[in-house]
Amino acid sequence: MKIKTSQAKTGQMVVQDVFSMTNQPIVNRNTILNSEHLRVLTRFQIEEIDVLNDSGYVKKETSRKEDTAKSEEKALSVKPEKEESFAGLYLQTVKRYKQLITNWQSGSPVDMLEVRQSVLPVLEAGSNVPREILLLHHYATSSDYIYHHAVSVGILSTFLAKKLNFSSGDCIQIGIAGVLSDCGMSKVQPTLLKKSGSLTTIEFDEVKKHTIHGYNMLKKIPSIKEGVLLGVLQHHERADGSGYPLKVQGNKLHPFSKVLAVADVYVAMTAERPYRSKQSAFKVLEMMMKDQFGKFDHQVISALLSGLSTFSVGSRVKLTNHDIGEIVFIEESHPTRPMIKLDTSGEIIALKNRNDLFIEELLS
Repeated sequence: MKIKTSQAKTGQMVVQDVFSMTNQPIVNRNTILNSEHLRVLTRFQIEEIDVLNDSGYVKKETSRKEDTAKSEEKALSVKPEKEESFAGLYLQTVKRYKQLITNWQSGSPVDMLEVRQSVLPVLEAGSNVPREILLLHHYATSSDYIYHHAVSVGILSTFLAKKLNFSSGDCIQIGIAGVLSDCGMSKVQPTLLKKSGSLTTIEFDEVKKHTIHGYNMLKKIPSIKEGVLLGVLQHHERADGSGYPLKVQGNKLHPFSKVLAVADVYVAMTAERPYRSKQSAFKVLEMMMKDQFGKFDHQVISALLSGLSTFSVGSRVKLTNHDIGEIVFIEESHPTRPMIKLDTSGEIIALKNRNDLFIEELLS
């Protein structure tokens, strides 16, 4: 919806590029507005912007007394309408999950009925829209990374499970395991989760305990399936034994955990973190295929690649240098690095020969 820039608030998402007297946007679409973005829009005298409707509004944490748990709970209880966009449904689910984490940090037990009610709609919707999955990293903010990460891992895990032909019941269980994979972070010191710099060895060892914390939080729940438990415990294990917490490897890893491991790393590498900026989804796909060879199940990696390489000849894309163009040819041997015809010059470039460039996102 279009609003006056003077009415814009931090936490709202811009759904169209904002231009001024520039060739490049001063604010890119899918940007979550912060105070600096609002200052830029004011300086450039932008009178009107297009933002996601109110159901997709991301409220930032404030210190105001009226921002109480009661008002947040009321906001979280609003059911998304059927016509709501996937982005709105996703952001609403992140709000709900944030409340769940807050409850667990306070010592409340995990209520599986509440978890399922909170996340099942977005898991089912997201597994059918691979292009939307490619955009999830645009919605995450570094301050709320942990909540976005959990919901995104759940969505991607469900999608991958479907691609791998798991039963419909297992697909949902894998998605729930993805959402709960970092529930143990609620038992880690909050200061470590929000630290802007690199963690020390001691601090990282403390964070790594979240897999065991999560397992312990869930193991006494009668309705929890073994695959979910092992998925939570093993999602940082690696096929070559280089992971944690128990250095389990190969066939000893549960099939659920193999899916979660790939989803977790992909989401982590594409999202903005407190200590580094986000990376191109297609660059991450290539890195996982090459640099992480032997650490992940190759069938899951293949499912990720085939499922997210949804572009085709004629698709319009934005590159990491902000150039926009159209895909004119795709080589089967280089599915993430097609030939692009640039809008500005009409030049055709082969991305396989340009290691400095990657597809940033699909436009149409």
